[in-house]
Amino acid sequence: MKLRFIFAIAAGAGLFATPAMAATTTGTVAVTLTLTNGCLVNGSPAQTGVNFGSLSFGSSVATFDTLTASFTGGGTGGNTFNVQCTAGASYTVALTSSLNAAPTTIYGTVGTPGRYLISPTATTQGIAYSVYGTSAMTTALTNGAILTAVSTSGNTNSYALWGKIVGVADNTNVLAGAYADTLNITITY
Repeated sequence: MKLRFIFAIAAGAGLFATPAMAATTTGTVAVTLTLTNGCLVNGSPAQTGVNFGSLSFGSSVATFDTLTASFTGGGTGGNTFNVQCTAGASYTVALTSSLNAAPTTIYGTVGTPGRYLISPTATTQGIAYSVYGTSAMTTALTNGAILTAVSTSGNTNSYALWGKIVGVADNTNVLAGAYADTLNITITY
């Protein structure tokens, strides 16, 4: 029992003290961030499902001959859609395609490429239309056509589209109803 008592006294008196810390280790932690070029369309940073706007031929009697479409920019309320990309980044805005394939019966003059407004209630017939990048509507935009900005303010470029239907020629076989197509636009940066 004496041995235990001596050990307890020695431990309590600090005879078996822990060694003092005299060394340190220092280092670093790398903190990184990689930014890529980006664009805002009508103020939105979204990269898919972007609402560029709409091209509307409005409402007309089915026996029309020629109609033109006006563009309304999504989110801007004006007649353009706006693109603002990272400072110094080069980019292109292109009309890449339209959704509808040629229907069985086509009314109007088919352009190059053929674009068709189709009614969900009469899917075998369609109205041919063309899309233009200028208000003069002289040369239709092909798939892959690069759009030219209609105005620039700072590093924001504004784009617009125009549409035209020609040659329905007062045809009474055209069914009344709502007709639609979807244009695909791609910004590459």
